[in-house]
Amino acid sequence: MELKNTIQAMQKLGGDVVKEGKYILKKDNKTTSGNSLYNGFDYEVQGSADSVTLTFDFGRASDYWMFVDEGVKGSGGFKGSGRMRGQGSPFRFRKKNIKKGVVEKWITNKPLRLRGAKGRFIEKTRANIKSAAFLIGRAIAQRGLTRTQFFSRPFTKELNNQMDLILDAFGNDYEKQLELVIGK
Repeated sequence: MELKNTIQAMQKLGGDVVKEGKYILKKDNKTTSGNSLYNGFDYEVQGSADSVTLTFDFGRASDYWMFVDEGVKGSGGFKGSGRMRGQGSPFRFRKKNIKKGVVEKWITNKPLRLRGAKGRFIEKTRANIKSAAFLIGRAIAQRGLTRTQFFSRPFTKELNNQMDLILDAFGNDYEKQLELVIGK
């Protein structure tokens, strides 16, 4: 069975989700100098004789996109703005994650420039990275990370808006297939 119309409908869904998701990332300042999440966020539609598959790709950010999307719950108990970020998120960042070196790997992979006590840029030595990782990790554990829902919100919205279009496209493809079978 040829699913040409269904493939086109799924491509429209994927394109709309990616376009709106990238807009949210940009609006919420979740782009970095490397832009691995922004540049890697894409979709692919594959069609075979009896199925159509829509997959979303997050590029090199495939291991952390869900934290940007859903945020990270903070534990509270901090000075500052008085509000905890990541409310409603299923993810938590605990102090034990600081010891595991998660933040150290993130600092090493990102083009961050560390600053010293006087505000001047300092070298990325192991000790400086360890110190910065502790401070950043403690802040995340206490305050959390804000939810962007750059993927989940557009996907849900566009799927609800385009469900009839997708079903009509599949119905048209099925009808064409029936005409071919009955016509023979």
